[in-house]
Amino acid sequence: MAIKPITGMLRRTFVVDLTIAGVIGFAMGNAFWYGYHMPRTNARDNFYRKLEQERAAEKA
Repeated sequence: MAIKPITGMLRRTFVVDLTIAGVIGFAMGNAFWYGYHMPRTNARDNFYRKLEQERAAEKA
């Protein structure tokens, strides 16, 4: 037999690919969440908090 049989190689590559995809997906998800989403949400919340405080100050 000139060529060695390939055993377990496909499974190992699949597990490695799946692990790498999971790690990259998790990292990109965190980068989006904490790098874009949370700062925008905090800015929006601060804007409405300030607006509400101004409205409350006008009524008082």
